[in-house]
Amino acid sequence: MEDKSIKVGTSYGSNFVTGNVTGNLTASINELPDSSEPNKPGIKESLTQLQEAIEADSNLTQKYKEKALKQLQNLAEAGKNSQVNQQIAEQAIIFLKGLFTGIPKTAKLIEQWEKLLPAIASFFGFEN
Repeated sequence: MEDKSIKVGTSYGSNFVTGNVTGNLTASINELPDSSEPNKPGIKESLTQLQEAIEADSNLTQKYKEKALKQLQNLAEAGKNSQVNQQIAEQAIIFLKGLFTGIPKTAKLIEQWEKLLPAIASFFGFEN
């Protein structure tokens, strides 16, 4: 019997549609290394905190939450080999900066973004 099921997933750098953005993102983030400094978040901790902030934010529509989470997926995938994937990470950060400009500065998501962006950018070797 032939398998006619549709396989969905995330592929950074392409326009794949995902069936479970959050699950894929969480799995990718969990593959990243833990922070080497206990009191300073690394890439894994920063992306986890940003994921939680995006999911909880009421200023983003479901469509934009999904777009933001897909960019976090790109960052998580790029984080597995940060030197090779700097361009992917940079594009994701630029996209998120643009997306978040329409959100009120008082939103918790913006507070988290501004707090976490330096650690994320630093991980990939560029300034925010």
